[in-house]
Amino acid sequence: MTAAKYEWPTSLEPERYFELIDSDTERMLEVGGLGLDAAVPSCPGWTVADVVDHQAMVYSHKVRVMADNGWPDPWPPAELTGRPPVEFLREAKDAIFQEFANHDVAEQTTTFGDDTSVMFWARRMALEVAVHRIDVELAHDAVTPIPDDLATDGVDEILQVMLHGNWAEWGAETKHPVDAAVAVETGGFRWRIAATEAIVDVVAGSSEPADATVVGDPDDVFLWLWGRRGDDAVRVSGDKRAASELRERLAESGQ
Repeated sequence: MTAAKYEWPTSLEPERYFELIDSDTERMLEVGGLGLDAAVPSCPGWTVADVVDHQAMVYSHKVRVMADNGWPDPWPPAELTGRPPVEFLREAKDAIFQEFANHDVAEQTTTFGDDTSVMFWARRMALEVAVHRIDVELAHDAVTPIPDDLATDGVDEILQVMLHGNWAEWGAETKHPVDAAVAVETGGFRWRIAATEAIVDVVAGSSEPADATVVGDPDDVFLWLWGRRGDDAVRVSGDKRAASELRERLAESGQ
């Protein structure tokens, strides 16, 4: 991705990201009220309380990243551990919105992407809470859709930020080298992913042919890529093994 102000092809306006962070956090709190002890099928070993606590910790971490323009170390501080999850998330949501208000979205800050603006974190937090909202909803069989605009943008982010790059340079190892080209199509966009053991190259808007093509509605493709939907949620043509290996490669990327 380019380092300029939110120039990824699917970018939303900052106000839209903030709206979605707000609504999905409130939905997570609402579903948490149905029971914090429920097991989360998409996060084996976790309960709803664990997911709510995790989301609060993520917000708190990004507050410090933006405030200090650096990664906090050590992390987490003792005062943030063992908090009542719902109370913690409410306070963390207020804190991150206050921190966003302290910056222009074009302001430079510490990120893990090529885009080093505050807008990176607005986008990242909207997508982070969208996935974890789904997690707590799955625990209570109360799943609601992810809006098409955010889901399409989320497909772009997971491919271009989480997957794209020189894995050999990072020192990352893979059991799924793929060694094929896979296209992903949704929301009127197409990405071509050419993967080898060493390098994954993602090109948005490419019309070049691919060995396999994954197609589906934005919500389904986004959640399939994040491992929250099964293979029946998308349609795969061509080399199905290559598409499956791509999905496994994504899991290795730490997403």
